[in-house]
Amino acid sequence: MPVLPVLKLGSVGPYVRRLQINLNGLSLNYNNFTINGVFDIKTRNVVQNFQDRFELKRDGIVGPNTWSVLIENVKLVQRQLTLRGYNSGYADGWIGPITINAVKRFQRDNKLYQDGIVNPRTRQRLFNPSPKINFEYMPSSNSIKSLNPRVAVLAQKFLDLTIANNLDVRITNAFRSWNEQDRLYAQGRTMPGSLVTNAQGGDSYHNWGLAFDASPYENGKISNDIEKYKKMGQLGQQVGLEWGGTFISIVDLPHFQYTFGLNTWSLLNGIRPPS
Repeated sequence: MPVLPVLKLGSVGPYVRRLQINLNGLSLNYNNFTINGVFDIKTRNVVQNFQDRFELKRDGIVGPNTWSVLIENVKLVQRQLTLRGYNSGYADGWIGPITINAVKRFQRDNKLYQDGIVNPRTRQRLFNPSPKINFEYMPSSNSIKSLNPRVAVLAQKFLDLTIANNLDVRITNAFRSWNEQDRLYAQGRTMPGSLVTNAQGGDSYHNWGLAFDASPYENGKISNDIEKYKKMGQLGQQVGLEWGGTFISIVDLPHFQYTFGLNTWSLLNGIRPPS
């Protein structure tokens, strides 16, 4: 691979445009940046989100490591398309007209919206067309039983610990359906309301039974006491859960997750947590 320029806020030119096309083609354009060859704040934020996904240094700078991971992910898609019989051209790591047309043909044949973008549903059909458990069609549930067994155990330990600390905490959302996730993603974008998530259906740990939301209650109603949320978050972390109150992009006080070290693309690609 040729040496690629380091890109950062303020950079301009054809490689910024290539970066934006790759990010957009992998369905990462959650903030609607413009593909114009200008590395603006929106582009930087998407780069940081990508770096978070792959546990890269979150500096918003596209250096050798970020370039490498991004290009390898595009190559993976290109190879898989060709393997499925959809010629995407040489797997060069750059999304161009041939790759986009191959994605569109794949989406058409799988009765998906034909936009040429490898969104979560397209990714799952491409990499894991016959999953043993198809999470895509499971309904939403507030029950701990809808969670991955390991996550369910941690959730119960967490609830027991909140009781021991005189907190009335209840799970308000466990497994979230992909359709519900899409509705939340649309909020503040194509639907009224404020932004609450950057994750489409299939791109949230809720959609895989690896996350749940919980809230402290007071007099039978959800409390607005931030200190109670902080205490709740500390107790969740104590049992080994990751707390959304520590998130950087969108702080999510009710959110807890246990990911087994997997990102959602791995899950969409068919990789599953250990039994």
